Amino acid sequence: MESYNTTLSKRGTDLAENPARIDMELFMEAAQNLYCPDSNPSGTFLLNVAENSLTASIIKDKLTSILKQKEMPDWVLKYTDSLGHPEVRAELANLMEQYLCKCPIDPDTLALSAGASAVIEVTSFILANPGDVAVIPAPSYPMYTKDMGTKSGVERYDLQTHFNLEEIESKAPVDITLLDKTFAELNAQNKCFKILLITSPDNPTGCRYTKEQLKELANWCIQHKVHMIVNEIYGLSLIDTQDPLIKDAYQDYGDYASFAKIMNELNSDYLHLWYAFSKDFSMSGLRFGMLHTLNTKLLKAYDNANIPHMVSNITQWMIAEMLKDSAFIEHYIKTNKALLNASYKLVIEAFNNINVPYIPSRGSLFVWVDLSRFLKEDSDDGQEQLWLDIYNNTGILLTPGAGFQHQKKGLFRMVFTAVERDYLKVAMDRLITYLNNPKD
Repeated sequence: MESYNTTLSKRGTDLAENPARIDMELFMEAAQNLYCPDSNPSGTFLLNVAENSLTASIIKDKLTSILKQKEMPDWVLKYTDSLGHPEVRAELANLMEQYLCKCPIDPDTLALSAGASAVIEVTSFILANPGDVAVIPAPSYPMYTKDMGTKSGVERYDLQTHFNLEEIESKAPVDITLLDKTFAELNAQNKCFKILLITSPDNPTGCRYTKEQLKELANWCIQHKVHMIVNEIYGLSLIDTQDPLIKDAYQDYGDYASFAKIMNELNSDYLHLWYAFSKDFSMSGLRFGMLHTLNTKLLKAYDNANIPHMVSNITQWMIAEMLKDSAFIEHYIKTNKALLNASYKLVIEAFNNINVPYIPSRGSLFVWVDLSRFLKEDSDDGQEQLWLDIYNNTGILLTPGAGFQHQKKGLFRMVFTAVERDYLKVAMDRLITYLNNPKD
């Protein structure tokens, strides 16, 4: 009888046999046993998937009211521009100008795809050849590997910028010295350093880049003909670093700076920005991502490549209608930041009480925490065992450090927005109890 593997291509077989992420199987198990204070008080907490549940009800109510009160335009049921409907891109440009980038944004520099993953895939497919290298500071988002590699064939290079957390505090650690070293190393291997990809605020560390850093890195990339892409998917999920309860953990690195400002200043074909509505606006299921670039050839290519990846018209229309309500957007962003800050402080207060190291976050939905002192063995196996022990003893599912490609063992990502604050308090009580009395 013919084996299953032989019916697929080589890449198909690889996809069938290898999970996209290490925590997916446990995620599916834990999702069937979620915590509820009334019906399932011993249930699980999914703190491994980067979703913002804190404001989901606000977004749900708003979109529901749009569907009930607004008349759907005729264009929703027809084919539209494969870069996104022009009216929708105009509303998105306004959001970026007012809140995210705070600089002029031409709607014609935007391209919309069905989620951040689609934007990453299409962009890398156009910019890089198979075997070209995307340099990404470690630790970094595990799924960049699949998003850039599965169809585009782009190789991931994890740039090790530090080992211990205290080496970087909360300032992003990439500089041109590291880039020079990496460029020479890849050149010696006859590999093409094609893309520098950074996320600001960062996943998982919550670090962010200053305007000066961004400009220095951008100039280096232009000089070396390397495409620099900044993913600002957490650009409106910023921690209030001036909060009296946490401000002592931060040095003053200035206000958040969007890469769009650098792009406007330098006007280069090598500089690009990604954004999506999944995190800041609690709508990961609606699949709405965006590329911003001044590279007209990239946009023309994107127009042709994006047809299988287009955002559904009804999603485009609903989001555009939401964005037209400026009072709602203003209130929503303030509310989101307040809820974000409250949950973040709950988590770090618990870790501070038992002297567990973490990187003070300046933005994103995460705490990057160092549990290495609880390892029974300083190895990949030891790290995985601790991850499983935490889950089995507390019901808390974290994201293990393995996929983030950081050299130090025992680091984990906690999504502190994955559940409402009252539930998060229960989860942290369980985790701290376990860490104070780890099981053999």
